[in-house]
Amino acid sequence: MHGCVSKAEYFKNNIAMKKFYILLVAMAISVGTVFAQSDDEIQRQQEALLKQQQKEQQDLIRQQQREQEELQKQQAKEEARMQKEQEKARQDEIKKEQDRQKREQTKAENEARKEAKAAEKKAKRAEHYAQWGRKPGFTADPYASALLDRRIYTKNSLYNSVGINLGVTFEYHRPIARRMDVNIGLGYRQSMYYYSHLFAANATITADQLNGDEQHRSFGTIVLPLKMVFVNKDNKHGSYIGVTPGINLQKTYAENAKFNAFRFDLAIGTQTRWLIFAPGTELYFNLVPTYATGDTKIHEIGVRFTL
Repeated sequence: MHGCVSKAEYFKNNIAMKKFYILLVAMAISVGTVFAQSDDEIQRQQEALLKQQQKEQQDLIRQQQREQEELQKQQAKEEARMQKEQEKARQDEIKKEQDRQKREQTKAENEARKEAKAAEKKAKRAEHYAQWGRKPGFTADPYASALLDRRIYTKNSLYNSVGINLGVTFEYHRPIARRMDVNIGLGYRQSMYYYSHLFAANATITADQLNGDEQHRSFGTIVLPLKMVFVNKDNKHGSYIGVTPGINLQKTYAENAKFNAFRFDLAIGTQTRWLIFAPGTELYFNLVPTYATGDTKIHEIGVRFTL
């Protein structure tokens, strides 16, 4: 019968089915093993990745710690440097203040010594003045002088003249020794020269050279007398030697002749202290020629009477 299966075929089919199931089971086991192995590899890879991440994180933490430590070191060094600079600046300020105080102290000591020395000198001067019987003082000295040029030069000279001067000086008298004073003054004199102009018959002087045939000339002079005075025992009378520099305020005379701008008198004389005056007599000689003509050296000689 076609619908019936023989035992042989049955067993044959059964063996084929068993092989199929065995093969199927083996394949399932293989696939399971593969999947199991894949899971283990993935887990190992994940564990390795985690370890790498942990290592990198630890390395990063250590790097951050090193950087933080380095930054702290730099900050500590900077703070130490700043503290050192601040300390140096403080020490410099202290030194400056000490130097300033030392300078102030030295200055104060010098001033004190100077004041003490000045006070000592003043006291010594006062003692000397008391011993000498004289003190410093001022005098006002009006005077009149006669000029003595006429007798030296011939009458046919353009410069033949006589003259006078009137003036006043204010002098400071300073005792410097028992019998000696120094006088320093300032004054003004007005000089008047009167010319003869008596020329020889062959004289060639023209009116232009005489500024219109002038017969006189007047000009002022600022004078600065300086005298060394030898005082008598009465502390009033005395004699002196000195010099009197002067500046002439008028410099023209004739077309070809000019007055010198300066004068420098040598003087000897006498004086007597009386109230605010010091009357006396003086003989002076001007070392500077009166006229700046180059070849005409006319030196003024005069006698002065102080009132």
